[in-house]
Amino acid sequence: MIKIPSRIRNKLDQDQKYSAFSQVCISNISPWLNNNKTIFFPEYTDHGITHLNEVLLTADSIISDESWSHITPQDTAAMIASILLHDCAMHLTEDGFYNLIRDNMPEVNSRYTGIEKKWSVVWYDFLAEAKRFDAEKLESIFGDDKPVKDIPDNKIDLSSRDKLLIGEFIRRNHARIAHEISFYGVPGVGCNTIKLGDEPDNNFLDLCGFIARSHNMNLRFAVDKLERRKRKIHLNTHAPFLMLVLRVSDYIQIHSERAPTQLLKLRGLISPISRGEWKKHNSIIEIHQAHDDPEAIYIDAEPQDAITYESLKKLFRDIQDELDLSWSVLGEIYGRIGNLKELGITIRRIRSSLDYLDEYIAEKKPTFIPKVLSFKTADSEMMELLISPLYGDKPEVGIRELMQNAVDACAELKDYKVKQGIPFEENQDFDVCITLYDNGKENGGKIIIEDYGIGMTLDVIENYFLNIGASFRNSDRWKKDHETDGRSNVYRTGRFGIGLLAAYLLGDKLLVETRHISQEEDQALSFECRKGSKSIVVSHSILHFGTKITIELSESVKNHLIKEHYKWDWYSLDRPKVERRIVQDNNVNSLKQSRSVPGPDSDIEGGEWKRITSEGYDDITWAYTKIAGRRKCSHNSPVLVCNGIIITDMLRLDNFNISRKFNVIQANTPTINVFDQDGRLPINLERSDLVSTKIPFMTELAKNISTHIAKELIIFCKSLPKIELSKDTLDEITSMSVNGLGTPIYDEMVIPPFFGALKSRGHAACAKRCFGV
Repeated sequence: MIKIPSRIRNKLDQDQKYSAFSQVCISNISPWLNNNKTIFFPEYTDHGITHLNEVLLTADSIISDESWSHITPQDTAAMIASILLHDCAMHLTEDGFYNLIRDNMPEVNSRYTGIEKKWSVVWYDFLAEAKRFDAEKLESIFGDDKPVKDIPDNKIDLSSRDKLLIGEFIRRNHARIAHEISFYGVPGVGCNTIKLGDEPDNNFLDLCGFIARSHNMNLRFAVDKLERRKRKIHLNTHAPFLMLVLRVSDYIQIHSERAPTQLLKLRGLISPISRGEWKKHNSIIEIHQAHDDPEAIYIDAEPQDAITYESLKKLFRDIQDELDLSWSVLGEIYGRIGNLKELGITIRRIRSSLDYLDEYIAEKKPTFIPKVLSFKTADSEMMELLISPLYGDKPEVGIRELMQNAVDACAELKDYKVKQGIPFEENQDFDVCITLYDNGKENGGKIIIEDYGIGMTLDVIENYFLNIGASFRNSDRWKKDHETDGRSNVYRTGRFGIGLLAAYLLGDKLLVETRHISQEEDQALSFECRKGSKSIVVSHSILHFGTKITIELSESVKNHLIKEHYKWDWYSLDRPKVERRIVQDNNVNSLKQSRSVPGPDSDIEGGEWKRITSEGYDDITWAYTKIAGRRKCSHNSPVLVCNGIIITDMLRLDNFNISRKFNVIQANTPTINVFDQDGRLPINLERSDLVSTKIPFMTELAKNISTHIAKELIIFCKSLPKIELSKDTLDEITSMSVNGLGTPIYDEMVIPPFFGALKSRGHAACAKRCFGV
């Protein structure tokens, strides 16, 4: 049962209406909370009646003696209601959850937050994000990295995994749910709800719900939601002060009783986050204010490992930050108003046994080293170290990296416009243009990579473009904008977030100009960055939407790129359209794209390209047709193309093993053209080859090649004239030339049994059966 502390009760008894309201709230909500079956939070620490009593008792005790003369009955009623509400969403049942996300609950129009997004939409957005969770996030929630799937429509079919997912959704939104419960009550079966009580005055329940909600908001932001003229006193309550008391009282409820060790002996915790929370609670020996500093709270902690030690240190810092902010807001609101400046709490600081490392080691004698190490990099030095080992002395690779970023940006622009309902028109001239300027002998040159893609915002520049190893296309925001049901809508080639390194193979200084499609023409961004730059200044400029990168070239790099221009002929598709140019003596030489492969889902019926399907890949085509590579010596070698970019023009794969029984028919490796939306193709870090001589769709490709060669063999055999079977005829058959059929190399002393049978005079019948001649 909820027990009201004496000072709160005494103040509440001064107004019978609000006292009755509080008693009804407790009476209505307690049976539900007392059950304490947090079905979506099976591993969380205690959030039941015991926790609420402790928060109430702490709230009563931390309010300073000087404050009580200014506390009103309305304050105490709002305090009780908000404490009852603040974590109540964690007790939601399956029926309550389904009613919520199916929009079966009344729409709420709070005077503090207005009408918010429908719960069905909030759930849809969350589920879309959850399907994009990376392995680390999945591990933290479920204890493994299995992807998220849709939950069933019937509560009976909910698995433990589904409940953990729903728990994560409720955790994120529990403060808003608490606020809305103050309006319509706790969602239950059908239209049934458990309401707090009848409102003693208009808008009082809304205020109580918002105070409860504020514990999960920045305090200053929450106070700003109150009407300016009513921030100090609102509905005869001191709402900012109540928000402060709630958040501090809730924050310092860290002790072993909320996570009893006995339970850990009976069940294992799946979630690493839950395990960490229980360990933190079990590390607290005691909390008291019997300290040399009368305004400090002292926490005696004995963590059992370094990670818990670091976690507690961070928690204590967070509590101190909260105390500092709370006192700051109190001063801003009440500091200059007569006696109200006496409103305050008894705690200003937090002290702990972990404050001073030497004292902690001397007194607690931990069995572990109280320090958690992690990998670190020296950013500018790392750039210098990685460029050469990753890419070698190949300036054409720098063009590839910047070009594929430009192509990706054009694909993202198309997807953006489609989703925004904006008409999309193909550029008649080009989507991406790479122009190399020759400044004359011994004067070097410059190269400009310009695109009409989606462009970059300041946030993308700061956190992704200039952040080596941080791929924007792996970020939640990119996935939200360009993925549907966990699958990418665009064929992205960039993966690793290290493309900027390769740009420095071209020159030491980059001039970047960019404008996101959502920005006005004069709001483009411009900056220079040199290799090893410590500080980069961004300014506004004028530019079409898209990105333009200019790099000064040395004489040697310029000459290399002009002489061997075919080496930076990376692109193989018709769209987006990539133009390559060399400008010398004001003469523009347009370089032709030397190859063209089928686009995704192209009509290849009747042609030399064949198609296979493999789970996870949008489209895969292959052919024995020779296409131009990037090197003169590679013209007859198979090529691997991914999303329109040549990966290698010397593709080497393991034997396809299409003739195991006779060990005689060997298939050549074909040219392969893959459209890989989700980055599944195992390409190495420098993107110059596969990581091995195997591909994930080896079986599907082998079967398709087998069918192709079988058909070619049939056509070849049917083309032979009707002749008498002889050794010479068999020699002609066994040395046939069929598109895709390799020529096995055998030991001179060993003849495969299949052809041995054919060439033996005693097995003419075998040859007739096999070839029908």
